[in-house]
Amino acid sequence: MSFIEQDEKQALFTRAKKRAMYLLGSKDYSPKAMYDKLLKNYPPEICRKTVDYLTEYGYLDEERYAKKLAEYLIRTKKHGLYRARQEMSQKGVSRAAAELALEEYSREDLREELTELVQKKYSDKLDDPADLKRTMAALARRGYGYEDIKAAVRRVQADALDEIEWE
Repeated sequence: MSFIEQDEKQALFTRAKKRAMYLLGSKDYSPKAMYDKLLKNYPPEICRKTVDYLTEYGYLDEERYAKKLAEYLIRTKKHGLYRARQEMSQKGVSRAAAELALEEYSREDLREELTELVQKKYSDKLDDPADLKRTMAALARRGYGYEDIKAAVRRVQADALDEIEWE
């Protein structure tokens, strides 16, 4: 490799680092997502070197990213474990990092989130069998298991019965 080629690679690496830092200024990325983003403008060797550099200095941390993403998916978007795992995989989070981040959420926490979601969004659709079926399908698409959905619906229905004042 000639001196000029080496100098060009160093210049590309410097530009890739600047671009990555600019991207990290607006949001977090997984190492894979950053690599894919840089790959649009730089050769694979430069992208790998840049991601390694960012990881070494703590700018990219897959576990930290996975925890933030899990928090967002579970608490804000109200997804179940299955859907959260799928979305995390699509964002480039490794299976191990995703499992580590999601193990923080106990089954009871997720059931409470699901019950709250059913109460807020679907409580008026639990009386008609057709609406109930659609509601349960929508909750399944959010990544919740059938048993958890049934339990949440029953809790909300029981709460509705408790609120009725009997004369």
